[in-house]
Order: sequence, then structure tokens, then C-alpha cells
Amino acid sequence: MTKRPDLIFITGATGFLGSWIIARLVDRGIRVVATDVSDDHRRLALLKPELPAGLVDFRICDVTDAAALEALIGETRPTGIIHLAALQIPQCREMPARAAAINIGGHINVFEAARKAGIERIIYTSSIAAKPRGPENAPSNLYGVFKKTDEEIARIYWQDYRLPSLGLRPYVVYGVGRDDGETSAITRAIEAAALGRDYEIPFTTRSCFQYAGDVADVFAKVVTASWSGALLSDVTDTVHSTDDVLAAIRAVVPGAEVSSADQVRVSPREGFDTTALRQVIGEIRELPLTEGIRETVSLYRQIAAR
Repeated sequence: MTKRPDLIFITGATGFLGSWIIARLVDRGIRVVATDVSDDHRRLALLKPELPAGLVDFRICDVTDAAALEALIGETRPTGIIHLAALQIPQCREMPARAAAINIGGHINVFEAARKAGIERIIYTSSIAAKPRGPENAPSNLYGVFKKTDEEIARIYWQDYRLPSLGLRPYVVYGVGRDDGETSAITRAIEAAALGRDYEIPFTTRSCFQYAGDVADVFAKVVTASWSGALLSDVTDTVHSTDDVLAAIRAVVPGAEVSSADQVRVSPREGFDTTALRQVIGEIRELPLTEGIRETVSLYRQIAAR
């Protein structure tokens, strides 16, 4: 039997990571159904000012509308789903009921629509925020609690329905278009340095800092692979400090006026495991911190020159 050409259904497609993943899929000639509640694709336009014709089908879809989501997946018949739609830490804190409806209810709706349509690959974003930390040895905010719940939902959908999934746990992802969420401060510092402005990161921490292009490449590879089970994986096990980030920025932009505040942001520093991911796609490409920042600085300057 001839394999059907890949067609990838993405939720949360106007977001930062969604825009990067679309750009990487398009670079591979893979067709995309890009869905979101918004039609604001300015982040994607920063990365891809001109999209190749016929590769991206933009649709409006709210993951909390189970019937509409199920109808759209049934109509487009994707070969795989990348589920990104979620509210971030500040929004989860400010409007917890709405965030739960999207981050948990929307997650269930995606899995249920995929089950009914016979989709064999779901990749979804969990987060390092789901990992236990601090004296409570538990997620430290509602966003992390919601993401941990999503991991358990995926496990049950494999247990009860044999629906394969892979939850990926990116952490501090930086790159052009990262303008939302607490850890967007890392990207803001890189942008400020690129454009000759001062910036203070409002916290200090030790954590995983990942270039958006590397993370998007991982999603693009996984969604065309095959596996069994409800897998869960970190995307890296490389740990740096904010001092390392600042040093890398200054190495790329000598004289950059960037700094960090003394406020400590508690983050997991160990226990990262990429075994499941490497079983699916093999070795994981990861640019050194300085090179990822160099690419980000270059892209910000290209955008400014437009």
C-alpha cells in the first residue's frame, strides 16, 4: 500500500513554537493545517515573510469546541497532530478556570477527536513545569499542574484506547517570536543586545535553555515517525545558568548591556531524560548556547533591516 503524504494538523499554530514548527515543516515540503483561535500570523511572518504556495492551510479552531475540532480533523484527515494550544503561566494564574478549560479540556478534546479519526501520532507539549520541585516536591504553579494532568490523560488514552502519543517537555525556549510567558525574558535580553538596548532579566536561575530552531526540528522529525505507547521525554539534558546566557550574549555582541536581577527562580536542575525521544528519532541536534544566540541575534537584525 502506498503511504499517504504527510499532512500535519497543528493547534496553537499562531504561537511562538507553532510558528517555528510550521516554518521547519514547510522547509521539508510537508503540508500543514495550521489552526488557532486567532488569525494573527505575525510571528510566522517574521520567520517566513513568504510562504510557499499550497503548503499551509490556515483555519480558525478553538480546542474547547469539541464538535468543531472533531469535524475539522475529520475533514482534513491529517497523518499526525501536533497539539500546542495552551495558556501560559501568567494566564493560568490570572484566569484559572479558563486556563483549565483550554489546557486540560482542550487536551482531552484533541485526544478524543484523534481517537475517533484513527490518528496514529499525537505529539503534545508538556513542560518542565510539570516536574516536581521545591520543598513541596510538586509543580510550583497551575500551569505545571495542568501539564502534569495532560501527561496522565495521554497515559490513560494509551491504556484504554491504544492511542500513541509523545509528550515533549521543552523548558526555556528562546528565539524570535518568544514574546509571551515569564521566561520570554531570555529572548528579550537577546533581542535588546541585538538592537543595542539595555535589558535586565528579572530573575536568575539554572535551567535548560533551548534554541527554538532545535526544538522545532525535534517536533518536525517526531511527527513523521512511528512508535507505540504514551511516551514522555525531555527535549534536552543540557543545563546552564543565566550567567552562562549573559556571557554567551556578550560573546556574540561585545559590550552588550544585559544583566540579571538577584531574584532566584527555582527550576529543576537534574533528572532530565531524553531516552524516549532518542528511541523515536535517534540523536538530537542541539546548537551550543553561543551559536543559538548568534543565530537569534542575526535574525533580529535581519528583521530590523527589513
